[in-house]
Amino acid sequence: MSISEEMGNRKDFYSHLFVFIAVHVLIFIMLRVDDDSLPGFLSRMLQSITEGRIWFYHEPSGVFIGFVWLVILLVQGIYVFFIKNKKAD
Repeated sequence: MSISEEMGNRKDFYSHLFVFIAVHVLIFIMLRVDDDSLPGFLSRMLQSITEGRIWFYHEPSGVFIGFVWLVILLVQGIYVFFIKNKKAD
């Protein structure tokens, strides 16, 4: 596979952006609601996040998984909107 097939097109980027925003909104809401009001799966996931069992935040390195995801999203966006467009011209 080539890099242009892997990085996708604008539609793929917008889908990726939507998923990124939706997941972050969901986690933001989950971290602010009472643990007892969440269904079983989400309650266990929230407990794992707050106890550090899920690599949502890696304290020794100070890296949020959201930051790594954001970097990947930015690289994809730069490629799709700037580099791929120049190759097409």
